[in-house]
Amino acid sequence: MAALRRIWVFTRFVLSEYLRSGRLLIEVVAGIAFWTLFLRQPQSDLHHFFATTGVFTLLLTIYTTSSFLGLGERPQGYIVLTRPLGRRGYLLSHYLAAVLTVAATYVTITVLTRIAAPPFDWQLLSVLKGSLPLLLNVALLAALLVLLSSLVVSSGWRLVVLALLAIALYSNAWHLWPAYRFIEPLQSLLSWPLYPPLAAFRLATTRDFSGEAPYILLAQIALLVLLLSLALSSFKRRDVILHAR
Repeated sequence: MAALRRIWVFTRFVLSEYLRSGRLLIEVVAGIAFWTLFLRQPQSDLHHFFATTGVFTLLLTIYTTSSFLGLGERPQGYIVLTRPLGRRGYLLSHYLAAVLTVAATYVTITVLTRIAAPPFDWQLLSVLKGSLPLLLNVALLAALLVLLSSLVVSSGWRLVVLALLAIALYSNAWHLWPAYRFIEPLQSLLSWPLYPPLAAFRLATTRDFSGEAPYILLAQIALLVLLLSLALSSFKRRDVILHAR
């Protein structure tokens, strides 16, 4: 419990530093602009809401997580990397701060939509059902970005992971590599981690929790734990090089 309390206290400190830096204005302006362009019309339904908001939150996650990781790569970090917070608490605090910032932006957009232009099929239970897989996807993408950050892995390992992602996303429909048929079996093997977030996106838009829906959520959580575990393990073993900012 003491370790969790230290992580939470430092997460609040990271959030306050982010607020004082003025970078939060980017999320505020982006959220307002997105809502004005895509959700201000009251005739839209919940499918439209989750389809557009799902894409926006993922794009925002890329920016916000990168910004928080940038704040973490400073010489001042050497002080808090030591005990009692430790490396894991330091990395988890920046990760949690990024996820909480994106989640707060999403909640703000949802409240604005409910007040000013609610979809005709708006129901609280449906909104909660759609929000759960969407926010888990945000947590998944943030964990992947943490794993790929220069703070956690070297450039060589980052290129390896990106290459594996490229193979996993490879499609025969692209007709880019017709001579490399050997990629297809490897692509089938590596594409399975992509199924939970893709299925979760469909689950958010349909909000149909029958059938395999609970297993999709469990797969998201399992993949999230795996990515965070890899990031924490890599960060613990790597020599830390923080940049002056």
